[in-house]
Amino acid sequence: MKKRIIITALVVLVGCGVMAQDYKAAIGFRGGLAQGITFKAAVGGNTAFDLIVATHFRGLNLTALYEIHSLNIFGVNNLALFYGFGGHVGFYNSTSYPPRWGTYTNGTIVGIAGVIGVEYTFDEIPINLSVDIVPSFNLVPEFWYWQRGALSIRYVF
Repeated sequence: MKKRIIITALVVLVGCGVMAQDYKAAIGFRGGLAQGITFKAAVGGNTAFDLIVATHFRGLNLTALYEIHSLNIFGVNNLALFYGFGGHVGFYNSTSYPPRWGTYTNGTIVGIAGVIGVEYTFDEIPINLSVDIVPSFNLVPEFWYWQRGALSIRYVF
């Protein structure tokens, strides 16, 4: 029952007037388990690229996401649902972490990532706020699932 409600809600949200976000680019800070910098750029229609550079487990993680936006969800101007996919590469110089975080050794990881979130862009000031979750799968050097959520605050161009 819960699954049906979630799926129905997502279908309704995605169908709510898919339009382009109302800015060309935005840059700012991302806070959460992996803190860093985020740069989002509209690429046409209702799509955007989000590039994230973040520190994570004593390393550096670079994530590139292709996102689809649905604007004015719930009838609220400037409130958008977004979802998408992409990849990440991480560079680590550490030994081991608790089992729930997996093992990160000296070296490089490569994987795929998804994203789902909501964002709001203010009319009065050039600020964009977003909350999202990024589920990820490391594929190299070993298979491992992890996810991170974040609050991003961006300056809109």
